[in-house]
Amino acid sequence: MVDRAPADATAFHAAPLIREIGRGAHGSRALTREQSAALMGAILSGAVGDLELGAVLIALRMKGETASEIAGFLDALAPHTLRLASERPVVVLPTYNGTRKLPNLVPLLACLLARRGVPVLLHGQSSEPVGVGKSHTRVSTVSVLSALGVAPCDSAEDAAARWAQHQPAYLPLASVAPALARLIGLRRVLGVRNVSHTLAKLLRPVAGPSLLLAAYTHPAFGAMLAELFAETAATALLMRATEGEAIVHAERPQALEIWRNGERVTAARDEGRGVELALPPNTVSNATAYTRAVLDGHEPVPRGIAAQVETVVAEWERLG
Repeated sequence: MVDRAPADATAFHAAPLIREIGRGAHGSRALTREQSAALMGAILSGAVGDLELGAVLIALRMKGETASEIAGFLDALAPHTLRLASERPVVVLPTYNGTRKLPNLVPLLACLLARRGVPVLLHGQSSEPVGVGKSHTRVSTVSVLSALGVAPCDSAEDAAARWAQHQPAYLPLASVAPALARLIGLRRVLGVRNVSHTLAKLLRPVAGPSLLLAAYTHPAFGAMLAELFAETAATALLMRATEGEAIVHAERPQALEIWRNGERVTAARDEGRGVELALPPNTVSNATAYTRAVLDGHEPVPRGIAAQVETVVAEWERLG
């Protein structure tokens, strides 16, 4: 469960807000950014009881969160989030889904960027099983990173050392935002995802300028993220997700929306067709071997990923 408040702390009464958001997709009303911040602040500090917490999470899932609500939740999450210092802007690459069909090439993207001198910070957690009765799980980014010899960082100094060596740094969510990690863990109790999964993919655990790589799985969620980036003056690269990850599809052209300080500047698109890829079946060992082959020059960089790297590097240099 999430942290509980001290025994003498004043409990947060969520019932008035539940009445606003708990009337279904058509009868509910959105919370203001201020109300959302107050609610999430109380949840993260443990001042919301278990019964009300479950009601809030299910109600938000049924209603669907607005951009202002997500902005308020992120406002409340900021004091509960680790902030790494860096002399240069950081590219933040959240990775929480892993892949089920295609090889997980998120580590390849991170390593290609790091080789260009870009400080890359990945954060995430191991993927959960795809579903009951399925014999396989998603291949998580952390499992491929581990096979490549990239261990999770154990301190801010460790992350800085990785960047100095042109290596990506990976932090588990439990280190980045422990209270949020516990909220995500409620999926095992509730049986469904909750808003914390969205918040995790929007975290920027850095103290200075950063470029967030963000992705959406369906158009309505992409439109919400666009509203959020405009409201929060975000600098980000937004794309259609590949199996939930913020990486382009290796086998087809894809648009990349560039956001600078809350303004959608342009959309980069690779319209050309590259060499047909012979991607291996999706296992940890196959993804690791393929990543090593590309990094060692034995296989070409997939055209889409190469284009994404160039776009990210160009936007990162603008921040510097």
